[in-house]
Amino acid sequence: MIIIGEKINATRKSIAKAIISKNSSTIKQQIEDQDISGAHYIDLNAGTGVGDEKRETEDMCWLIDLALETTEKNLSIDSPNPQIIQKAAKHLAGRRPFLINSVKNDKKTLDILLPIAAQHKALVIALAMDVDGIPEEAEKRYQVCRNTYKEAKKAGIEDKDILFDPLVMPISANHNHGRIALDTLHIIKTKLPETLTSMGVSNISYGLLKRSWINEAFLIAAITRGLDAVICDSTRPSIRKAIALGRMIAGKDKYCRHFTRGVRRGDFEKPQLENPCSKI
Repeated sequence: MIIIGEKINATRKSIAKAIISKNSSTIKQQIEDQDISGAHYIDLNAGTGVGDEKRETEDMCWLIDLALETTEKNLSIDSPNPQIIQKAAKHLAGRRPFLINSVKNDKKTLDILLPIAAQHKALVIALAMDVDGIPEEAEKRYQVCRNTYKEAKKAGIEDKDILFDPLVMPISANHNHGRIALDTLHIIKTKLPETLTSMGVSNISYGLLKRSWINEAFLIAAITRGLDAVICDSTRPSIRKAIALGRMIAGKDKYCRHFTRGVRRGDFEKPQLENPCSKI
C-alpha cells in the first residue's frame, strides 16, 4: 500500500498560516511526523487562497525546498492549477522522484501535465472527472478514466505510473456515494488491471459524527476492492490499523504475519511508527 501523507495542505488553517508567515519549523515538524509514521510520499499543497498564481508557485517551491531538507521520502506536488504543477515540477526535477496530484480529463490540463509525467517518470493521479464535473454513475466515471488512460498512453506513460482516483464524495449528501466510489474502483481494477488506484478517504465522512470510524471502515472496504494508494493522515494509529486489516482481509498479508506482528508490537496504538506498512 502506497501511503501519501496529506497534512501539508493549505486548506488546513494551521498550515495556511505557517505558509503565509513562512514558519518553517511548523512545516518541518509535520513532514517529520508523517515520515516517521510511514508515509511513502509527502503531499505538498500551497493553495492558501489569499495569493495569485505567482504567490502560490513561490509558496510551493518554498515547501519543496523545506521538504527536501527534512525528509528523504518522495514528494507529491498538489494543485488544481496545472501551471503551478508545471513550475513546481521544473523546480523539483532531478532532485527527487515525485508524484503529480492531480489531473482531470480536460485537454488543456492533459496537454500540460502528461508530457511532464512522461519526461520525469513521475506517477500521476488521474481523477474520474472531466470538464462537465464528476459523473454520478460508476460506469461513466470509468469512461472518464478510460479517456485519460488513452491520452496517457499516447504521452508514453506506463500503466504502473497511473493512479486513478474514483473520487470519494460525502455520503451525508448522497447515501450512494460510497458505493459509487467502490464500484468505480472495482471496474478500473477489472478493466485496467495494470494501472493503480488512489483515494483520499476522509471526504466520505464529511458532515457526520465519528468521522474516523467511517473513514476507517471505508478504507478497509476500498482495500478489499483493490485500492493501491491512499492519501491520508499516516500519523493516526487507527488509519494504520485500517490499512493492516484491509490488506489482511484482501489476502495481501500472507499468513496474516504483518497484522499479527503489528498487534504484538503495539504498532496500532502508537502515535508514530517507522515504516508501519509495506509498500506493495
